[in-house]
Amino acid sequence: MATAQRRRMRLGELLVAAGVLDETRLNAALAEQRKWGGKLGTILVDMGFLTETLMVKALSRQLGLPEVDLAKEEIPSHVTSFLGVDVCERYGVLPLGKDTERRVLRVATSDPTNYQALDAVAFRTNLKVEPVVAAASSIDRAIRRYYYGEATVTSSTLEPSKYGLGASEETYSLDESDESKASPAGSSAKVESISNEELMAAVQRLDGTVTAQVRALRGLVELLVEQKLIDRDAYLAKVRK
Repeated sequence: MATAQRRRMRLGELLVAAGVLDETRLNAALAEQRKWGGKLGTILVDMGFLTETLMVKALSRQLGLPEVDLAKEEIPSHVTSFLGVDVCERYGVLPLGKDTERRVLRVATSDPTNYQALDAVAFRTNLKVEPVVAAASSIDRAIRRYYYGEATVTSSTLEPSKYGLGASEETYSLDESDESKASPAGSSAKVESISNEELMAAVQRLDGTVTAQVRALRGLVELLVEQKLIDRDAYLAKVRK
């Protein structure tokens, strides 16, 4: 019974139940979502309320689902035949494998509580969907890699505090969180012309710049809406095309 009740909970409620988010921050993120749309998980990370890594661990534990690191997962290149890229991008999922005998499709998602998205995937494929939890940014990179052939750089889960995005004084953690351990010796980056530390620093600077620009754009649009120079609904309809 308890498991069934958890599975009917929404993303924000699950994160609060897991102890990694409080009601005040959840309500602030939901208000931001109502204004601009977008995925709640992405908004929570952008606002600096928690990290993708912590979110993945919390959802995995609360729902009893496996978590997967797509940068390390052995994904067959033919997964693109299991699901169209339009569906992957629309619902933020990535097919990982198919069990033909059981008629099951294993899918990575950053929000396993989005049952509408999982049902849509099941309907498109006529297969039962078995979700696993992965970071949203890693799913985006994997889609670009496997469907578009892009050579993507894998960075660690974005930590908003690294580039001043309102990291809170209060912190949350799960029992076994020791994600800050350094990589083992010998696990250097594949690119030999630049050190792993320099590459990571460059990626983090780029991530910080993009996120800051998004927040600045939201602030500008909000000001224009308040001044009645643009209509929010018309703006949202335009950017969602």
